[in-house]
Amino acid sequence: MRALSVTESRLWLAAFACALAAFALGALVANREPSRLDVAAQSLRGGAVPLALFFTALGRWPVLIGLGVVAFGAAMVLRAGAPAVTVLLGAQVVSQAVNALAKPVFHRARPSGELGIKETDLSFPSGHSVTAVVFFAGFAILAWHAPLPRPLAAVLCAGLLACAVAIPWSRLALGAHYLTDVIGGLLLGAAFLCAALAVLLRFVPATAP
Repeated sequence: MRALSVTESRLWLAAFACALAAFALGALVANREPSRLDVAAQSLRGGAVPLALFFTALGRWPVLIGLGVVAFGAAMVLRAGAPAVTVLLGAQVVSQAVNALAKPVFHRARPSGELGIKETDLSFPSGHSVTAVVFFAGFAILAWHAPLPRPLAAVLCAGLLACAVAIPWSRLALGAHYLTDVIGGLLLGAAFLCAALAVLLRFVPATAP
């Protein structure tokens, strides 16, 4: 097997650094009172609740499965990108499994007074924030490199990136997470997205961005 390229090496290094930062942050906030940053970010709670509920719903599994089916179907129609879509969907599943296993390790309770659907699991890291990076930012990258007309690719990319930003915000607006939970989820998501891109470069070079 060929040696890692410079880009692959950088992606794996970035994945390791982001994962390490996520778990270091989790160790820092576990079993402690909310930081000043967390308290300050609680001012976002209650802002544009209907919009926040919409974006939070986008990060739940029923919607993600539907979007994944659409993405895979589009790849089959275009006859390009199906392996890349498969890798990204696999990264989404694995990242959520790791996220679920990490929550009991840090055992951080959620903020009180959550709006909307009451979450029953623990708080750190934010699974929605992981999804925002792995799924939405990841598919934005694939959409930009897909064999589509540039205007259409740009619109898809912009919409997906907007979701990648709005979903973490929605968790703060609904009071479902502390800011450090969201940051931890973004870091963990970045780790898995970098790893997925490295895998694409290694095993699916013809379709990898």
